[in-house]
Amino acid sequence: MDKQNKKVLFTCSGIAAIVLVFIVVFGLIGLFFIDKVADRIPGMRSGDTSEILMTPSQIDEIRRIGQWEFMALNDEELVDTIRKGFFSDDHLVRIYYGTLRLGVDLSQFNAQRLSAYDDSLVIQLPAVTLLDPHFIDEARTHSFHESGSWSNKDRQALYERAQQKMISRCVTPETLEATQKLAEAHIRRLLMAMGFEKVSVRFD
Repeated sequence: MDKQNKKVLFTCSGIAAIVLVFIVVFGLIGLFFIDKVADRIPGMRSGDTSEILMTPSQIDEIRRIGQWEFMALNDEELVDTIRKGFFSDDHLVRIYYGTLRLGVDLSQFNAQRLSAYDDSLVIQLPAVTLLDPHFIDEARTHSFHESGSWSNKDRQALYERAQQKMISRCVTPETLEATQKLAEAHIRRLLMAMGFEKVSVRFD
């Protein structure tokens, strides 16, 4: 190959190398800007899909449910207390009735509790809990046996003991797990009725 052909070949190779460098540089710049835009557009990234997974009206529909009860447990407790006296003891025995309601509170539900995994809608629900701490029916509460004089403070202490006994008896890992399964089934049916075919339910 003569010197002139070698010179032309070298010149063409140099231009091709420069063009290639420009392509790579502009490609990297383009990827940088796409990455920045993805941070600003809700739902463009796979990890930020909550804004487009469900409409605001659908989210409000779930939030308006508020406290959703899935299990109600009726209980009665007999609680007593004795006060020692010089000649005789005072004795107070009372029977308490209550209904403990377990479920989830959806009043603070928002878009951050939604995400996507593969082709499924993933919804993160609040933990199953006791919905109302004032579950004792005071209208049905009555004294089984009472001797001596007892103050309202004494009766309140007895009430609180009955409350704790009912919680210990009814709010157990087994009842919480059973309530969670019921909640999962109901929530899944609700979302499928709203048009979501594949739903995964999780709890705090």
